[in-house]
Amino acid sequence: MLALVTGGGGRLGNVLVRRLLETGHKVRVLEPGKPPESLDGLEIEFVSGSVLEPGDVAGAVGGVDVVYHLAAKIDLRPKKDPMMVPINVDGTRNVVEACLSRGLRLVHTSSHHAVVREPLDEPLTEERPLALDEKCDYHRSKAIGETIVLDACARGLDATIVNPGSMIGPHDYEPSMIGAALIDMYFGRVPVLLELLSDYVDVRDVADGMIAAAEKGRVGERYFLTGDVIPIMEMVSLYGELTGAKVPTRALPLWVGWVLLPFALAGSALKKQDPFITADMLRASVSNAVVSHDKAHRELGYTIRPLRESLTDAVAWYRQRGWLNA
Repeated sequence: MLALVTGGGGRLGNVLVRRLLETGHKVRVLEPGKPPESLDGLEIEFVSGSVLEPGDVAGAVGGVDVVYHLAAKIDLRPKKDPMMVPINVDGTRNVVEACLSRGLRLVHTSSHHAVVREPLDEPLTEERPLALDEKCDYHRSKAIGETIVLDACARGLDATIVNPGSMIGPHDYEPSMIGAALIDMYFGRVPVLLELLSDYVDVRDVADGMIAAAEKGRVGERYFLTGDVIPIMEMVSLYGELTGAKVPTRALPLWVGWVLLPFALAGSALKKQDPFITADMLRASVSNAVVSHDKAHRELGYTIRPLRESLTDAVAWYRQRGWLNA
């Protein structure tokens, strides 16, 4: 079976490509430019092109059996990359139309923050409405992307949607936002730690869940590929234990972040660098106490590994890359 992966060189994409190859799939990757380092040494067919170009997408889907659409931009900074919304919205539309016209199976990658999280004291499930009024541009763009997929399903598209949580684990090449934060913490470069909840899930488990979604996911349904919700101090304490780093021993209430926000923005402007906190980061730090992946477990056979295993492998990866060297 030949699978096309858009965004196959990214944080989740390169891990999905690896899992597809391990399970006997042939893989084609659509990425702009030349093959990224994350795909070095893998036996894949690389197609240089953009999801923003319908012709590139049409050429890439030719002869494939299934399409995994991951190409997206994440940007939580005050000054957003102007390409984020076009890629997340228009790029999704181009992939959807190409799959619809050829009768292809599509697994669309969204986010667990693409749905309305309030009320926070109730479990977050797939039944929540899409967060089309979300203030965070990234989360709103992912919600809009889902509407494009769902509208096409009503026109006959064979598609299912997956909503990953906050991913940790190996093969984090850039590194990701979470990876960069953990590396900064190792060197004592995190100026303040705020109380927050987040679900953490191993990127390899998400990739396996996506493959299961292609095989078993129902048309027009979304599946949360999330992990257990962990308080920040539990995560930080485990990280300190695994790395031997001196980590913070307490966190400040989240509202303190909103108080510090204007000072962080002013300081970043003077230093001409990205602020250590932004409004969108603070919005993304609010989580339900329970983010349920029961539906994915029940219908896809989705399982998650313990946080300790994921974080241990992530730390080994950071060391392998030389990011925890003095």
